[in-house]
Amino acid sequence: MAYHVIPQHLSIRAMRSSGYRDAAHAVAELIDNSIQAGELIEGTTEVEVVCVDRSELVSQRRVRRINEIAVFDNASGMDPETLRMALQFGVGTHLKPEEQTGMGKFGMGLPNASISQCRRVDVWSWQQGRCFRTHIDVSEIESGQMVEIPEPEPSSFPEKWLELVRAEPGDHGTLVVWRELDRITWKRSAAFLKNAEFLVGRMYRNFVRDNRVRIRLSAFEDVGGSLENEFDSEVRPNDPLYVTTGTNAPPPFHQECAFDEFGEGDEVEVSYNGGPHTVRIRYSITKPQVRELGGNSEIGKHVAKNQGVSLLRAGRELEMNRSFEIGYDPRERWWGIEVSFDPALDDIFGVTNNKQAATAFYEMDLDEDAAGEDMSPTAYRQMLEENNDPRLPIFEISARIRSQHRTLREQITRMREGSQRARGGVPGRGSAEGIATEATRRRQERLGLLGRSDEDESLPPDQRTHDIAEELVEHGVPPERADEIAVAHVGSNIKFLFQNAEFPGQAIFDIRSRAGTIIVTINMRHPAHEHLFELLRGDDDDETGDSPALTGLKLLLTAWARMEDEAGDRRRQELEDIRAEWGRIARDFLQVADD
Repeated sequence: MAYHVIPQHLSIRAMRSSGYRDAAHAVAELIDNSIQAGELIEGTTEVEVVCVDRSELVSQRRVRRINEIAVFDNASGMDPETLRMALQFGVGTHLKPEEQTGMGKFGMGLPNASISQCRRVDVWSWQQGRCFRTHIDVSEIESGQMVEIPEPEPSSFPEKWLELVRAEPGDHGTLVVWRELDRITWKRSAAFLKNAEFLVGRMYRNFVRDNRVRIRLSAFEDVGGSLENEFDSEVRPNDPLYVTTGTNAPPPFHQECAFDEFGEGDEVEVSYNGGPHTVRIRYSITKPQVRELGGNSEIGKHVAKNQGVSLLRAGRELEMNRSFEIGYDPRERWWGIEVSFDPALDDIFGVTNNKQAATAFYEMDLDEDAAGEDMSPTAYRQMLEENNDPRLPIFEISARIRSQHRTLREQITRMREGSQRARGGVPGRGSAEGIATEATRRRQERLGLLGRSDEDESLPPDQRTHDIAEELVEHGVPPERADEIAVAHVGSNIKFLFQNAEFPGQAIFDIRSRAGTIIVTINMRHPAHEHLFELLRGDDDDETGDSPALTGLKLLLTAWARMEDEAGDRRRQELEDIRAEWGRIARDFLQVADD
């Protein structure tokens, strides 16, 4: 009796659960191999992912399912020995550090990706017109029948796939075919490929854009032995920064950039694994006219699917990291950040062997971690440097991203404020401002309660317009636009005016009266602005008015504002002090919520 350290039937089951998120990520491993093999030849590498559906009898009814998936390329191909090695787990041809300059490294891609989705994988590869074939069969491994990769046998390109691929096989290339697809979650090829197209376009955007690779996705249905084409598409780049043209973004943004590059980017030098390596960070921000279209537009929905920090390894995307964003805030879709590094830094970033994630890369704060160790930031950094701690460059990268992210969000917020002002108009009678105006009139008529702002309502319209415009300009509204708002506001006889601005102090909002108008200014520096006001306002610039929740909040603030307006000087000062103290306490509470 043999006492294996790891019984073969158990090890193959464990390997099948190797952590691929879905079939699209598993197919991407094969595309990686094709692209890297294509670097050994001249011209554009042709890669085709071809799926075939077939109807099966399940519970006495015919059900259509994906039956086979093939990945073809016209890259350099493999000789028999390399082909045999390629199907071994953990062997590969890029295990030496000096060879790890491209996407390959771990020697796990082809076999792991394949058995994560199917029980049988056949591989044909050819060079100089000589084709060889071998395979892996999970059932044969479990039974002990297969203990070695079968020696590749001379073969020819299979006729069936010759009819389905579009490119000529040529003198060199590889064909991988998955059969017995027992772990794929998608039932139909067309649905699977449409979903994969978005992801594949983003993963390989640089290679497709530079014409280093052309990727075709096609789906066929086997109808009584006749293969009918159902889906055929050539993958276009999917740029999450939205600063390139010729992408899969919705028109017209497939041919024009929806975002602008933000700044000149950052570079972080990392001394590790044989020398200095540069980590490059790029930033982008939506154009104002795109932001104005809102989250429910086609471009708004598209950018939401690309939300996060795009992490590139050797030019190929690993993942969209979501640790830096504020999850509940829909404005996060309107910026783009890209971090790129070379494979020599895999250990620093914690790259997994299936190249789906960088587990050591997430938002980190050196000051917070130092406090957790009861150390000063300087002492903590010195300790990290002495220990050559791999987290040190991630702290630096996080700090760069966090700083720029803050600036991006502030600009996006200001962009929205400008957009709302530009869209014009004074709130109508059904708005919070209009309702509060009516409530104020009733208090004046029924209770005889007057405020210090009321007397100025009798000022000449020109003077009122001038004074209100002057107030708006002080808070950052362009003079021309301030005049338009002031003219419209005075003509509407609306008593209250809301605006957003940054001002010192810890108050959530400020109250001033000018020319008979009570102006409520929301402090954009206070965390309540993003935690409450922006959240209630939602993502879309809607011309139909505020949401019911925001209307209710505005009514509460106008009630407070009128209370201060009606109060005597002494009481008014007390209320202002209470408002400032409430803002300080609210800031502390909301900062704990952020933590």
